[in-house]
Amino acid sequence: SWSASGESAAVSRSSSLPPPPGRRFFHLIAGSGIPLAGLFAPQPELAASVAVLAVISLGLDLVRFRMAGLNRLFLRWLAPLLKHDEDRKITGASYMLAAALIAFLIFDRQVAVLALLFLALGDPAAALVGSRMPGPRLLGKSPGGTVAFAGVSMLVVLALSLSGRVDYHWGMLVGGLVAALVELAPLPVDDNLTIPLASGGAMQLLVG
Repeated sequence: SWSASGESAAVSRSSSLPPPPGRRFFHLIAGSGIPLAGLFAPQPELAASVAVLAVISLGLDLVRFRMAGLNRLFLRWLAPLLKHDEDRKITGASYMLAAALIAFLIFDRQVAVLALLFLALGDPAAALVGSRMPGPRLLGKSPGGTVAFAGVSMLVVLALSLSGRVDYHWGMLVGGLVAALVELAPLPVDDNLTIPLASGGAMQLLVG
């Protein structure tokens, strides 16, 4: 049977362990969907759709914290996608949706798209490389993961520039570096929120 401790144990993992593979895949696919839609969909309609998803996701988090039975079902169904402490905290998906909503409201379209793709593609790359690379850690993370994040971000800028989807500016490369450094920094706020907002803010100042 599920007790309070059993509920936590369903998703509890040592904080030193890397995120589960299912979470990385979900982060990659779901996280890329919104910015890719941003390349084609009208921005007001896209922002409205993301707002609905963000409200639903955050609302579910808040309700499950107050209803133990619902939280148990949530953990049982989604354990492969959750971090070790998301049984009692707002999920990364809610933070990602909030970041996407803010980005499309306050940044230019191409800045918002790039910032969100930096997160969606760079973060899993950093986790994948960093967890497999031996050697010293910086702020608890592998510098190799940070390099991988920055490299993937540069490739995102290159691919979208060559495709004509964004108008290249060197400030976009700076935005990719900012995203990688924010991922490395031990900030108290979830990096699904801080990475796109920090990198997007840098690009908006330099590109806009």
